[in-house]
Amino acid sequence: LVAASPCAIVISVPAAILSALSAAARGGVLFKGGGALETLAGVDIFAFDKTGTLTTGRAEVTAIVALDGDEAGFLSLLAGLEAHSEHHLAAAIRRETAARGVEAALVAEVTAQPSIGIEGLDALGPLWAGNSYLVAEKHAAIDHPALQALVDGAHTVVYLGRGPTVLGAVAVADEARASSVAALNALRENGVRRIVMMTGDRRPVALRIGAELGLAPEEILAGMLPQDKVREVGALAATGKVAFVGDGVNDAAALARADVGIAMGAAGSEVALQAADVALLSEDMERLADAHRLARRASRIIRQNLAFAIGAMVVLVAGGLFLDLPLPLAVIGHEGGTVLVVLNGLRLLSDPIRRPKA
Repeated sequence: LVAASPCAIVISVPAAILSALSAAARGGVLFKGGGALETLAGVDIFAFDKTGTLTTGRAEVTAIVALDGDEAGFLSLLAGLEAHSEHHLAAAIRRETAARGVEAALVAEVTAQPSIGIEGLDALGPLWAGNSYLVAEKHAAIDHPALQALVDGAHTVVYLGRGPTVLGAVAVADEARASSVAALNALRENGVRRIVMMTGDRRPVALRIGAELGLAPEEILAGMLPQDKVREVGALAATGKVAFVGDGVNDAAALARADVGIAMGAAGSEVALQAADVALLSEDMERLADAHRLARRASRIIRQNLAFAIGAMVVLVAGGLFLDLPLPLAVIGHEGGTVLVVLNGLRLLSDPIRRPKA
C-alpha cells in the first residue's frame, strides 16, 4: 500500500504548472490558469492583430485633406467625434489636434461601429468618421483627386462626412514594434509552423507593415471586420491549435474563439483582457515567445515527472508483491520519488523569461 501510493503522480503536474505560472508572472506574463499554459504548449499557429499588437499603436497623422480648405474646422469636427473613441487612430487624431491648438467640437450621442467607424451629432446634425466600409455604408463618394492621393498611399485613411457627403480625410501611419521581428523569429524557432497577421486596414498598409516584420504576402489578411477575424481563426483552428494575439475591443470575439487568447495587457482594452486567457503586461513582444517556450518546457517536464513517478511506483509495487521489500525502503522510494518530481518541477522557476525593467 505504501509503495502504490500515487503521491508522486498526483504532484507531478501541479509542481510544474505552478512553477511555470510563477516564472511567467515574474516576467510580466499572466496566465488565467494552468489550462491556458498547457494549451499554449501545443499551439503551432499564431494569429496577430496588427494595430497596437505588432505595431506600436502610437500612430501619427501624416496628411490632412479638408475639401472646403478649412483644416482647423475639419480637425475640430473630427477630434470631437474621436474624443469618444479609445482606438489608436483616434488618439493620433487627438494628439494632432492638440498640437495645432485646435479645440475639439462638441459632438453628442456618439456610437461606435467596431472596425468601421464612429457616428454622432453636432450642432448641424449627424456626423460620421471611419474607413472605406463606413463610406460605402453612407453611399458617399471619394473620387475627389485629393482623396485619391491619400488612398494611393500606404497609410491608413480616416474619412469624415455628413450623410453622403465626405468633408475630408486624414492619413495616419503606424510603425512596427521594435521587438516584433525578433518575437516572430523566436516563435518560428520554437516550432510554430504558421504565423498570420490580420487587420481591418487596407492591404497596401498591411503589406507595408508585413514587409517590415518579414511576413510573406500570403501570411497577411487585410480589410477584415471582427466577424472575419473570428471566421478565419475558426478556419485555422481546423488545422491545428491557434493562439490569437490582440489588444482592442475589435479583437474580443477572436480572442474568445481561439484555443488561447492573448491580450496586450499594457495597452489593451478591458474587453480584450476579459476575453483573453493570457495577458502580456509589457509591450515587449519577445515575452510572448518566451512564454510559449516556457509552456513547451513545462509540458516536457510534466511528461518527465509522470514517466518517472509511474515507473518508480511500478518498480516498488512489483518489489512488494514478488520480493521481500522492506517497509522503510518502500517509504524511502515513495517519499523520494515525490521529492524528486517536485524538485524537477521547481526547475521552471529559474527559467530565463525576460524580467520587467526596473
